[in-house]
This record gives sequence, structure tokens and C-alpha cells, in this order.
Amino acid sequence: MKIFFKISVFAIMLSFIILLPPVVTASEKGYLDYTVKKGDTLWDITGEKLSDYFLWPKVWERNSEIKNPDLIFPGQKIRIPLDLVQQQIDVPPPVKEVFQGKEPAGKEQIPISPGRPVIVSGDLIASSGYIERDMPRIGRIDSTPSGRTIVGRGDSVYITLSDGAGAERGRKFYTIRSHGIIRHPKTNENLGQLIEITGVVEITGREAGFIKAKVIKSYVDIQTGESLDKYYPVSSFPLERKRPSPSIHGTVVAARDLRQLNGMGDIVYIDRGTMDGVMPGNSFTLLSGSVPHRPVGKIQVIAARKTNSVAMVTRSEVEISRGDYF
Repeated sequence: MKIFFKISVFAIMLSFIILLPPVVTASEKGYLDYTVKKGDTLWDITGEKLSDYFLWPKVWERNSEIKNPDLIFPGQKIRIPLDLVQQQIDVPPPVKEVFQGKEPAGKEQIPISPGRPVIVSGDLIASSGYIERDMPRIGRIDSTPSGRTIVGRGDSVYITLSDGAGAERGRKFYTIRSHGIIRHPKTNENLGQLIEITGVVEITGREAGFIKAKVIKSYVDIQTGESLDKYYPVSSFPLERKRPSPSIHGTVVAARDLRQLNGMGDIVYIDRGTMDGVMPGNSFTLLSGSVPHRPVGKIQVIAARKTNSVAMVTRSEVEISRGDYF
């Protein structure tokens, strides 16, 4: 009787265990769980967990509940596919035989410094230009002593200044030209003129009744007739991947030299500025302006004005064009 009772209890327990749902770990489901922290972006997460920032579209693809890759929030759960993790496992290099002898005389070991951030030069920022409602006109390049109409660095020019603009020796001006009015690709609103900074001139004195200046920087060929704008120093700065970006939407409204197709390293202009919380270093993921609205690249702001900003394309899956948005 006792034996029968024990067998019955064992059978009941066994059947109960069989009916229990299996416990499945994240690893068995094929992904790692990650909890978003303040300031995180998909770019940062894939860089940290996969050692490859450019795998973020694949992680986004596997998390269908994320509608906008730039809008993830602290506490949100993200699945990182294990197959992407496995792709990033590095095979250790073969062990090299260590040379026990002395180094040849005169041959020094050159230390390799760790990777440094990409520095955006002040000249690149200045030469990228800007969008402004009205064209600055505090003077112009009138002519040249040689009679040439195109000049470059080291050449002399004659300039005229508007009333109130000082002509003291050593004063600098930007030389500028307009690429015309920029209209918003979606609303057709007049956003202002795309202004290109072509170089810098410095007053050297007076000659034959003219104000004489010297071209000290030329980003492109400078032409007579170009306007002058007040000079202001532009500092270089490192691109920072960790700087949080505001949760806003915006559009690429134009590209440098009015290019239609743009790739990595090219300059574009967006319709969001400091009034919207944009500052240099902010990054945004671009979606195609045409159907299907899929990710096409990433941009990083290098200069911000009140209502618009200048950005560099830091990643392009396909060509970036006017009308793409974030």
C-alpha cells in the first residue's frame, strides 16, 4: 500500500512538472536585453555593445516598436540580436615570436596614441556658409590693382565700405556671395538666401583714393563685385558622439553649392536652429523624404543659427538629398 502511494505521488509530481511552461532566457530567444539610459542613442548603444556604430539600422529593424530611431527613452527595453553580437567577435591575432635581442642602434620605438576625436576646423565651418533672411551688405570688392576679376590668397583688392563701417588698417571682412533664395521643400516658405563665405580680406591701407585690402584666406576663387560681411572668429571643435540631441523633427532644406545628391562628408542645411535647442555636436538620423521612408544616413551639426543650422553628413546609406528629414 505504501509503495503504491509513493508511486502515485511521484506520478502526480512528474505530470505537474511536464505541464509547467518552459523558462526561456534572453539568450535562448536569440537576443540580449538592454535598458536605455539617459542620453543613449541607438548609435551609442550599437557602438558600445557591438563595437560598430553603423549597425544601428539593424538593431532598429529588430525593434519594430521604435517608430523614430532618434526617440528612445530612459527605461525603455531594446533587444540586441545575438547574431549581430556573434558577428563582432574578434579572432585573436596569431602570437608573434618575441625577438630577444637588442634593437638596432638608432631605431626608436614610436608610441601609438589612442584614437582621437574628429576635429572640425574653423575654416571648414566658416566656408560652409549659412542661410540668412537678408544678404549682408557692409561693403564690396570694387576692383583690383592688376585689373583682374578673380583673385586668391595673397592678392590685393580695392574695396568700398558702407557708411559707418570703419576702414582702419588691420580690420578684416568676410567675402561672401549668394546662391539665391532657399524655399522649404515641403511648405515652399522663403527661408532666406544661401550665403557662401568665399574668403577673408584685411585692410592694408589706402592707395590712389581707394581702400586697399589683401586676401588672407580664400576658400574658393574670389570675384570682384562680391559683398563684404563683418568678420568674426570661428573656432575648431571636436565632434562628440555622446552629446544628447533634442527630440525634434526637421528637414534638409539645401546642400552646399545647391548639390542635389550628397554623401559622407558633405554639408547640408536644416530648418532647425538654436530656438529649437539645436547646438553644434547634435546628431540626427535622416529618413528618406520619398516613399519608403527608410533611414538614409546620419548628420551632425557643426554650426547653429537662430532658425537654421549647418550639418555634416557623417553616415550615408544612399545619397542624401533635399527633403530628407529627421
